[in-house]
Amino acid sequence: ITTTTLSGLTANTQYTVRVVAFNDLGDGGDVSGTGKTRPQAPSITSLSASSSTQLIITLTAPDRPSSLTYKCTISTTVSGLSQKTVTGTVSQYTVNELSPYVNYTVGCSSSNGEDSCDSHTNTIRMPSAVPSGSPLNLRTVPLS
Repeated sequence: ITTTTLSGLTANTQYTVRVVAFNDLGDGGDVSGTGKTRPQAPSITSLSASSSTQLIITLTAPDRPSSLTYKCTISTTVSGLSQKTVTGTVSQYTVNELSPYVNYTVGCSSSNGEDSCDSHTNTIRMPSAVPSGSPLNLRTVPLS
């Protein structure tokens, strides 16, 4: 056997694996290695727009959150708008300078310094903004 997969391991946990060569005559040499399993992604507890351009992301930490860094990516398919990323170790992030009335996809993952996990995603539509000026091109029509 040259490859095997261990299942049922706990996320974000350090394990040591020892492999021993053996045959009918007995044990031979051994080798061991240590590694950490991939962390779980945080759950996106809520996405709330505190204004038409500001988003608050609230996360729930995964099991075994020790020493995890979170990364949330905020993206949209609207041409000309760039992707934003926030990182840290806290459970709430504020993202500024978003565009009003645009759908954003938020994906959040975690990293333990050795490996990272796939993102959990959610979508939010930002609310419309207060009009930036007075109405234009108005005309009056007499009532009959």
